[in-house]
Amino acid sequence: MDKIKVGITGMIGFVGSHLRDNLKPQKDIEVLPFEDSYYQNPSAFVDFAKKADVIVHLAGVNRDEPQVVYQKNIELMEKLLEFVDVSGNRPYILFSSSTQIEKDNEYGKAKKRGMELLEQWVQKNNASAVSMVVPNVFGDGGRPFYNSVIATFCHQVTHGEKPTIIKDGQMTMIYINDLVSDIMQLIRNRKPGYRVEYIKPRAEIKVSEVLALLTKFKDYYSGTGMVPVFSSNFERDLYNTFITYMDQADWQRNLKMNTDARGSFIEVFKLENGGQVSFSTTKPGITRGNHYHIRKNEKFCVVKGNASIKIRRIGTDKVIEYKASGDQPAWVEMPIYHTHNITNIGTQELLTLFWINEHFNPDDPDTFFEEV
Repeated sequence: MDKIKVGITGMIGFVGSHLRDNLKPQKDIEVLPFEDSYYQNPSAFVDFAKKADVIVHLAGVNRDEPQVVYQKNIELMEKLLEFVDVSGNRPYILFSSSTQIEKDNEYGKAKKRGMELLEQWVQKNNASAVSMVVPNVFGDGGRPFYNSVIATFCHQVTHGEKPTIIKDGQMTMIYINDLVSDIMQLIRNRKPGYRVEYIKPRAEIKVSEVLALLTKFKDYYSGTGMVPVFSSNFERDLYNTFITYMDQADWQRNLKMNTDARGSFIEVFKLENGGQVSFSTTKPGITRGNHYHIRKNEKFCVVKGNASIKIRRIGTDKVIEYKASGDQPAWVEMPIYHTHNITNIGTQELLTLFWINEHFNPDDPDTFFEEV
């Protein structure tokens, strides 16, 4: 089966680069090369248009003097249609418009005029095209002070600057991955004639609520390193976006090693809703534990070495023993009211991973010592 040859104007931009990167692994699609310089090189643009089955028109200007924004966006559409006509080809054109068409600004007016030009071209040439009316888009790679308020806030919050809310309005948002997924569906769903597709936003949220979430993420990340709970896909996507605006040095965090004669114990992650993950090293012949909990849920997993894990219900004599090895990883449950310990029975250092459903609180440790 022949591949669908897809060309993307504005391919190095925010949406264009994400679309390109998601299309390239698709077995039924070939992404054509495109450079912004083609707009000043008609022969290169015509050759590009001649090869394309689909052109996704993303090239545009968001920020400049109002009249310049209007003129440049119109010019980009006019040149696209002119060069396509010269090529003699009639590719299926997807045009990225905006919900700004409903507002009285030059960007919105330019997008609306672009839609009109595209519709006229379709009618004249009996071609296929769709105008995608896109809500506010956010995601990694968005330019601060250009692409979206989220890009701006992420940059400011991660760099110690104080964001300013000019108008605390309600925003309809779509994550870049969701937008790309919708565009990919439209690429494969060519229909005759011209149509308008309103891209469905995935979230609606106030500007102040976005800033509050980003501030929380920063406080958690810079403080305890705690991983926040996500109440929606939007919060997950916002957190993933936030991380990419940090300085790369902040992606590494040295952990505190609590070391004694037995080995070391290190807290790795604390989860806002999900407890914490830790690990320990234990020298050969050493036993850790000999305590029980009355509310904490805990699991042990031996990652390296060989261990004996013993558990006994307090008030009884029966000892349950599990042999655990890094050669066959498995986790072992520590039920409440069961005292437990772990002994390194091997000849090498024992490495054990722990998960417990709440953070350690020295004022309320829920840890009671009793020999197994």
